[in-house]
Amino acid sequence: MKTLLLINPIEKKRSLGAYKSSSTPPLSLAYLAALTPEEKYRITIIDENIEPLNYPDADIVGITSYTAHVRRAYEIAQFYRKKSIPVVMGGVHVSALPDEALKYCDAVVIGEAESVWVEVLKDFENNCLKSKYPAERLSLEHIPFPKREYLKNDLYLWGTLLTSRGCPMDCSFCSVTQFNGHSFRRRLIGDVISELMQIKQKFVMIVDDNILGHENKSGQQEAVGKEWLRTFFRTIIQKKIKKYFYIQASLKMGEDVDLVKLAYKAGVRVVLLGIESIELDSLKSFDKHLNAVYIKKDYYLQLIRNIRKSGLAVLGCFILGGDSDTRHTFQKTLDFIFKARIDIVQITRPTPLPGTKFYQQLYNQNRIIDTQYPDAWQHYTFTRMLFKPKLLSIEDVYQGIHYIRKKYYSYWAKKRRFLYTLLDTKSITTTFFMLVLNRTYEKSFYNSDIFQNYDMSMLNQKFNLKIFHDFNQ
Repeated sequence: MKTLLLINPIEKKRSLGAYKSSSTPPLSLAYLAALTPEEKYRITIIDENIEPLNYPDADIVGITSYTAHVRRAYEIAQFYRKKSIPVVMGGVHVSALPDEALKYCDAVVIGEAESVWVEVLKDFENNCLKSKYPAERLSLEHIPFPKREYLKNDLYLWGTLLTSRGCPMDCSFCSVTQFNGHSFRRRLIGDVISELMQIKQKFVMIVDDNILGHENKSGQQEAVGKEWLRTFFRTIIQKKIKKYFYIQASLKMGEDVDLVKLAYKAGVRVVLLGIESIELDSLKSFDKHLNAVYIKKDYYLQLIRNIRKSGLAVLGCFILGGDSDTRHTFQKTLDFIFKARIDIVQITRPTPLPGTKFYQQLYNQNRIIDTQYPDAWQHYTFTRMLFKPKLLSIEDVYQGIHYIRKKYYSYWAKKRRFLYTLLDTKSITTTFFMLVLNRTYEKSFYNSDIFQNYDMSMLNQKFNLKIFHDFNQ
């Protein structure tokens, strides 16, 4: 019997995935385990987020990686290749740059691995591994259940569950459409419910990039997506599945109050919303067309209020430091965060991930600061500025984001946030999740390898600009 070693590498232990309160098991590796014949292979999964890699012996090694961790992935791959152990790599980054990856490994799976993994193993067994395995995007109706028994489940607070893949949106900074495609594919509800009942954790993160989906021109896809979601939530309620969920959706979810209330009854407590910006020009530059429509209609606040009043905490994601941003943007964003009473905030820098339109645009303009790859990939953590924006200095961006976070995590702001979440959502469990996730994000902020303790009097003078922001009431 041969040994298959599957690895999820991590570059630095300061990422969100390394914290107990936010770490999640590598679902993609559990799917590979499900496709691997157990009568032929002993399977081991190692996730460096939660345990050290002591380089155990193996007959074949599979490694997945995001861009920020791919340098570490290449390091691991080289170790095993020097021992003449075949290494297969997959995931978002190497799918975008397979030729780069092949400098460090023997074979690359390009795209979703389910359609080719059996072929990869057969070729390995016959000693004829190909260098590239282009994958198809299969229907999810008969996807196998991931083999969670190979994961160290007791070390994860959150379980993970996949219900769909693909995103019809085409945001310039996002690699999802390049990897999973524009078509929105759903799993069978019966399968999802059966799998959900097998998850040991009380808390479940649904890893779909947008659980709501998105409408096509006729609106048909939106209707199908919402009906699937309603049935999913109702089934959870009917079967009395007592779990709490974290989901990701677009602002569009706030248009359907009945759906949000149903989500709360099913156990959803936190929804991540890709707000990205409150500046119309920034939204347009990121091809964030749906949000651009909402901001022109002054609809942001109402959508967020609809979600929070239905019992869900909002984790609002913002991207600051784009070409359209100015020094006014930081105070304006902070004012919006406080006015919308956003429960948890995630702020990132605009990061040009390989394979995205945003990367190609900056690369063609020769604006990416460090192109000494693969070493430079370790900086693609969404916390660093990798190019100089047109209207700000790089230091302006670091200082402006620091200013927002210090204000957001100030003593009185945290007290008010606790009160607002409890009063608006009327949910003790939602408030609990808000507190736990806020502590995690705050810890990540202060432990960041680029954290600087700027003088706040200087930042107040620079960013606390006395301008009036007319957010809709």
